[in-house]
Amino acid sequence: MLIRIKRSTYLKVLEALEATKKIAAIKAVRTESGCGLREAKDAVELLMYKKGFSSIPVFSEHRIVTGPSIKRMIVDYGEGEIEVDLESMQLKALMEMQAIGLDICAEVLDLVATLSAYENGEKIGVIDEEG
Repeated sequence: MLIRIKRSTYLKVLEALEATKKIAAIKAVRTESGCGLREAKDAVELLMYKKGFSSIPVFSEHRIVTGPSIKRMIVDYGEGEIEVDLESMQLKALMEMQAIGLDICAEVLDLVATLSAYENGEKIGVIDEEG
């Protein structure tokens, strides 16, 4: 069983495990996902083993997953392709606002916000403004 949590929660779980607060990690997983205690405990223990917080091998069908993480994208602001991550994409749009225009800058910032929400495990959708 896959237990899906937001990336921000996943980072909090890792922080709790680094501070040897296993119960806090389990609680964060349960709160975020709504899974049962046994599932959360098994998933956290498997994560502990995989991340090196525990040397005791764990075999569990319960795994913690987060949304995909966007590491790099290729974009073209009119001067050729460049490789960016979400933060630098946002920064580049703001720095190039005069050249690309306010409307395009706003669209890029909306795209960054949408991709960030997706990366954090939030549900996103398309709004048809014409219909």
